[in-house]
Amino acid sequence: MAGVDNWRTCLNELKIFKQLRENNCTDSIQKRKLHSKSLVQVLDSDVYVWDGYAAQLLNYNLKNFSDSPDKKSRSQSLLCTDPPRFDVDGIDFNQSKSFLAIWGSSGVMVLEMPQRWGKYSEFEGGKPAVTCKTTSVAEHYFTSHRSVQLLQVAWHPGSETDSHMTLLTSDNLLSTYDLREPDVPIHTVTLGDSLQDLTDSPSKTSYRAALGDVAASFDFGPPVELKRKNRFHSTLTSPDVVWPAYIVFGNGDVVIAYTDLSPDPSSIQKLSLQGPLVMLPPAEDNYGVDACSIAVLGTVPSVLVIGTRDGKLHHCLVMQSSLEDTNLQSETQSMISTDTSLLYEAPDDVSLYVYESVELELSLTTTSLKTEEFIEDTFTCPIKIIKDPMAPDRYHCIHSAGVHTIVLPWIQEYQKFFADNVGENVPEQEDCIVEHLICTKPLPSSPVAPVLGLGLVRGLSVEPSLLTLTWDYELVSLPLCPSRYRDSAGPLHTDEDPTTIESPLRRLSREPFDLYIKKILQRNVTNPKLKFDKKTEISQQECFQLLTRATQVFREEYLQKQEHAQQEIQKRTRMLRSLRAQQEGDVRSLEESRNRVRNMAESLATKYSDCQDKQEEILQRIEEVMRRLQEKMPMMSEAERGMKRELETMEEQLEIYKRSLDQLKIKQDYQRRQISQTPNRQLSSPSLKSGQLKQLREVLQQEGDDLGNLLKRVNSLKLEAGV
Repeated sequence: MAGVDNWRTCLNELKIFKQLRENNCTDSIQKRKLHSKSLVQVLDSDVYVWDGYAAQLLNYNLKNFSDSPDKKSRSQSLLCTDPPRFDVDGIDFNQSKSFLAIWGSSGVMVLEMPQRWGKYSEFEGGKPAVTCKTTSVAEHYFTSHRSVQLLQVAWHPGSETDSHMTLLTSDNLLSTYDLREPDVPIHTVTLGDSLQDLTDSPSKTSYRAALGDVAASFDFGPPVELKRKNRFHSTLTSPDVVWPAYIVFGNGDVVIAYTDLSPDPSSIQKLSLQGPLVMLPPAEDNYGVDACSIAVLGTVPSVLVIGTRDGKLHHCLVMQSSLEDTNLQSETQSMISTDTSLLYEAPDDVSLYVYESVELELSLTTTSLKTEEFIEDTFTCPIKIIKDPMAPDRYHCIHSAGVHTIVLPWIQEYQKFFADNVGENVPEQEDCIVEHLICTKPLPSSPVAPVLGLGLVRGLSVEPSLLTLTWDYELVSLPLCPSRYRDSAGPLHTDEDPTTIESPLRRLSREPFDLYIKKILQRNVTNPKLKFDKKTEISQQECFQLLTRATQVFREEYLQKQEHAQQEIQKRTRMLRSLRAQQEGDVRSLEESRNRVRNMAESLATKYSDCQDKQEEILQRIEEVMRRLQEKMPMMSEAERGMKRELETMEEQLEIYKRSLDQLKIKQDYQRRQISQTPNRQLSSPSLKSGQLKQLREVLQQEGDDLGNLLKRVNSLKLEAGV
């Protein structure tokens, strides 16, 4: 694992990145611009960097650091069959990672990624150089409209083939192209007033852009289902789902363009725009008049991030408008179609509820040595918002002065709040967390050093890392610590026993103590990593200002907060110790009470047993007394009289049995005397002769027949008589 982690420090020493730095460093100084770029893409452990000098895409797998030295230096170059002839501002993969968009202000091209195979799953088996097919998109349009600039490119999330891309141009057009027909847009939305008549006049276009009437950026939100007006149109091929694109203008207005990829999206185009959206609470400056970027975070409800050139970020909740907001929005809207031929009902109106606004520290805030006042910096630059693929509540900002990471911890609470559908216990106000990671313009007098790319590396270590390409084509890696921003179980936490009884003190406290300590230690200002031009001459006074600022940040954001946390922990310890002493005293008193109760229970049990014995003895004595009293009563009871009658009856029967017994004895004596007087007399045999038996059988049979006939007659007479 240690070999894999070495890439953070050894990445710039590789041959591929040394050559990249040598080829582009001089050229980048000559073509240095004020805005940042997106020339880096990271897919898990694969790093892709655009080499503008050689017009090729470089690929390196960070897992090679853990292999042999020969494998460590392996890299691949993806060559274009038709290299772009414009200055590249960004590269972007589609969702399936099969196409790569290479775009700049003068055009866009698509590079088809080659197949992987082989032992290490490399492009075309590991060839050092691989030629890739490239396709130019909207080439005819940009050739015929040379004053039009391409502002942003994004892959359409609703594409089933993942081959549709959406372009935002400076003439206020939002066009969607299919790579199968790259020169003809399948869907075009005109944003506000059309600027087609101004495309040949760069001065007029710049004038409109200065007034903020030109769209600056866009991003797709979650899909929206449309309701059909007439059920008889249900057989049409038009879809019921559209993808809203949130577009911000330079003046801060936000509109929604509903996009569709169907072959005939005419019905969608008639209701394609909604806005400008109402932003609540209202502000006089419309929350900035120099907006430059927008992003929709993948949360529920949707969170919109709007960035301005002066470093301000506005976090807005996208929610359905109330009645008052709808009336206000209907007064300000002028772009929603009211055509009665629409097949679909207009989507519900939405409003932007600004939760918070935060201002980024572009250049480091320093104080004057003479007046000890903060030196005001009027530097402004465009800000690019890059969403974090690992955490929907985190995003990154790159600009001409460095890199910032912003985390919105309140999103989780609001997701729970909206998921419960209760309407109670509104989440408490919680501020976002801003961390200044890299600063390329530490002083107001420092030259501009824009960041050229940023990617998120994951899968190589426990914590993800941010890979940044600075203006001098050096790669800077900084680890991200999600545990710093999110509630996570500490190392002392174990699996909870379901039979464990929760302490009542925890139920009384408003929040856990560890979260309270985390909030105390949360830093509002950080000391970023300084990465500026090495040729920049910094005076001793400016060095002292930077040192003073860093010392002040360490003192205020680290030492003081740690001391505060230490005091709170000590206070909590004292309180817990006093509570423990009190509880131990209560436990001792309860033990004594339990012993007393046990002794009393034993005594009561003995007394109870004695009482039972006494009670049985008393009951026996009572029964004896009652019996004797009953015996001495002059009158007999009903039971005694009944018993007396039974005894008299038995006495009479005994007399009868006695007389019968005497008679039997007399007869027995008589028979005994008769037998004794004739001892030699032979007794005749009791057996019958055969004739006698035959005669008896005939008589018995005849009598049986007579009885049967009599029974039949009796039964028949009963039937006749109805008995």
